[in-house]
Amino acid sequence: MNEVKKFFADAFRHLGNNRPVPEIEVRFYPYAGLHHTIRVMRSSDLARRRRGRKLISSAQGEAYNLDKMFTKLNKRYFDARLAKATLTWSQRRTRNILGHHDRVYDTITVSKTLDSLEVPEWFVEFILYHEMLHIKHPARLINGRRYYHTSAFRQDERRFPYYSDAQKWLERVARQRRVPRARAA
Repeated sequence: MNEVKKFFADAFRHLGNNRPVPEIEVRFYPYAGLHHTIRVMRSSDLARRRRGRKLISSAQGEAYNLDKMFTKLNKRYFDARLAKATLTWSQRRTRNILGHHDRVYDTITVSKTLDSLEVPEWFVEFILYHEMLHIKHPARLINGRRYYHTSAFRQDERRFPYYSDAQKWLERVARQRRVPRARAA
């Protein structure tokens, strides 16, 4: 890892116009392909992590257990190779954003609104699966813009057996709230 940091520092000094080399963190992931094996964390992300403001509750909800769901989905769709993130239910019952993956804190948060027997288990699994795909398919920076939902991401997302039903459920949630569309981030 020190070799990767040294290579980054040399390249940054060469291209950085005498700016100081930012602090980075390097992690390796078990996927083939350049965009899936090495992740360099920016200094702004490291600073955010040091502030430590991520609130974590529990993966065990009143109706559903996110840890058990993660393990099940990881075996089924990722050959149990996905690194386990910290899983938590949101602090409040959110309706617009039903889940999100935070790569800085390596957490997946699912809206507490979904922790109900009135919500089908397959829908909670879909939201969690969507967030797990963010681990497999990290954001890509293209011409200064971050792309979170690439074509490869969307293709994997459609592998979920209840994909069409989940899209209809999202539309129904959006109509209830009169918003353009509820979403998983």
